[in-house]
Formats: sequence, structure tokens, C-alpha cells
Amino acid sequence: LCVIGQPCMRCGEQCPGFRMHGWRKICVHCKCVREEHVVRSVPGQLERMMMKLVSDFQRHSISDDDSGCASEEYAWVPPGIKPEQVSRQHSGESIHTPQYCNSLGEEEKKELRLFSQQRKRENLGRGIVRLFPVTMTGAICQQCGRQICGGDIAVFASRAGHGSCWHPQCFQCGSCNELLVDLIYFYQDGHIYCGRHHAERIKPRCQACDEIIFADECTEAEGRHWHMKHFCCFECETVLGGQRYIMRESRPYCCHCYESLYAEYCDACGEHIGIDQGQMTYEGQHWHASEECFSCACCRLPLLGRPFLPRRGLIFCSRSCSLGEDPDNSDSCDSALQSKPVSHKTIQNPQHSSTPRISCPRVEATPIPIT
Repeated sequence: LCVIGQPCMRCGEQCPGFRMHGWRKICVHCKCVREEHVVRSVPGQLERMMMKLVSDFQRHSISDDDSGCASEEYAWVPPGIKPEQVSRQHSGESIHTPQYCNSLGEEEKKELRLFSQQRKRENLGRGIVRLFPVTMTGAICQQCGRQICGGDIAVFASRAGHGSCWHPQCFQCGSCNELLVDLIYFYQDGHIYCGRHHAERIKPRCQACDEIIFADECTEAEGRHWHMKHFCCFECETVLGGQRYIMRESRPYCCHCYESLYAEYCDACGEHIGIDQGQMTYEGQHWHASEECFSCACCRLPLLGRPFLPRRGLIFCSRSCSLGEDPDNSDSCDSALQSKPVSHKTIQNPQHSSTPRISCPRVEATPIPIT
């Protein structure tokens, strides 16, 4: 069924409605994630019917003898947690929504099957809830480190070893700290995880499509991973393998799109400053790092590496120039500023690609008094 989109809660009327990207988990209109929209993936009547079926399956109704009304209750409620936490733990509607891997090749499908079988065999478990024996002195909760006394309700996980137990409200993923839905856990290296974050400890997740990567090769840049075909410009979707790119807010852009979207304009000549061109910046103003552009507005003296005096959006070599006077009568005691270089570097994409990440060469002007 087609996804019925609603306006973005972040962009408001600027987004005409959610429309899923072909493989990114974002809206094609505003590029915000699905969670930023009020989205229904099925018609309202069918959605309500499905939610009722889930509710009827996971909960049961009992009669309230005092009121004569039917009240809905849970078969078991962990003590010490809020009602909304109970609902999230026991219903798990968002977690139970099927998550599919799209467009897998035959080798990737085979790898997925092996991956799933291995996790079920070695890591998957389900917690058991029972009273801690009153005849025992108690145990320490694996999450909070506090004592679980005899007669208290505790959750036991067999894969964690004999005697390992948690308070019910502490039985949560070691990565996202969310309660583990239906007490299903994956045990790894002394910790319990939800399925999503356990998978990420074994396989990389694509930054673009949000799916686990089962291919033999992937692109890695700045601690993140992408499918080879998904490492592309966030704007025009040109594949960036072997190409130069610029990373902005964890999103890669090709040089052309980055210049079109984010290039600064020179306050002297009015032209945009290319990514390969040096630039000078000071309090929101930008100049080409050239003798022609970064120069005194009065006498045109080049100011690269020299003291300068900012005034009314212009830069001058001296107080006399800023007042339109003869520069030969300038006072060397005037307070001025001096441009100071800021380090920048080029980062190579280290895995399965020779794509360089480029940083725009920039020099920051910082105050330095002249004596």
C-alpha cells in the first residue's frame, strides 16, 4: 500500500506531504526523516482494525465486579515503571513493524540467511520473569548495580550465565537503553542488546538506507559506512566513488552541489568562493584569499598576513584610510586585527574507495592588537 504522507512537523507547510525516497529513509520533498512526519502507511480503517487485532492478541479483558465494566489489563506488568513504558514494552507496535532489506543480490541474501542463523544460534534469547527465591540472599542487577532481594520480581537471561538477573525496568538494550520488547534480547560480550543494535556490532549499517550491509565491499568515511552504490551526493545522487566530495552534517555532497548550495560570496568582488579557492573570514564576512580582494578598501594595499581595521563592513590598513585621510599620516598605535591561518586537511576515504574528502581552504581573521 502507498504511504500516505502528512506535512513535516519540522518544515510545516514547506513540505507538501511525506513521500518516501526510493531507498533513503527520508522524504523526497523536505529530506527530513520519516519520524518527522505524521505518517500512516495504511488506510485509517484498516490501520485501526490491525491495531485492535494486535491489542486483542497481546492483552486480555477481565470483568470488573465493582463497576460492572470491562477493564483492559496486562497479564504481567514490571513494577516501578510508568504506564507509557509498559505499553511500549508489551505492545512493541513500532518494533513489530516488518523491517525488510531491499534489493539484495543472491550472495547478499545468502549472507543474510547465514547471519540470521548465527545470531539465533549464538546470541538470541528471551528473558524469563520469576520471583527471586526468598531463601537466597539476593543478587545484583546487571544494569543498575543495585540489589535484588528475595521475593522481588527479576528477569533472568540464560545466555548471560547462571544467576545473572535484572530488575524488570532495567532489562534494556545496552546501546539505546530502550526496554527490550517482549523480553527478547541478543547477548554479546557481557551485554544484552535489542536486535538492531546487536546487528550493528557485527555488521556495518548503511548511513543512507539504514540497512545492514551484507555485501563484501562497502564505503567507509569518517567512521560511517555506506553501500557502494549509496555513497552518492545527497542532493543530485551522483555516485561519489573515486570522486571528490565534501561532508556536511554527515551527508556527502559533490563539489558542484556543495558550491551551489553552500558556497560563500566574496564581499569584495561579489563572486562566489569556490571550494578550491582560499578564503578569508571575519565575523560572517568572506573574501577571496587574494591580494585583489582582501585589501584595503581605500588604498588597495594587500592585507593578507597584515594587520587590518574593520569598519562598517569594509577593511582598511589604517585608521587614516578608514577616515579617508592620507595613509602616510596613519597612527601605528591604532587597534587593528591580523589574519591568522586555521589548519585544514584533506581526508582520504580509507575503505574500498579512493574518494577524497576535501575541506574548503579557509583563513580566519582574529584580533591581534598592534603596538
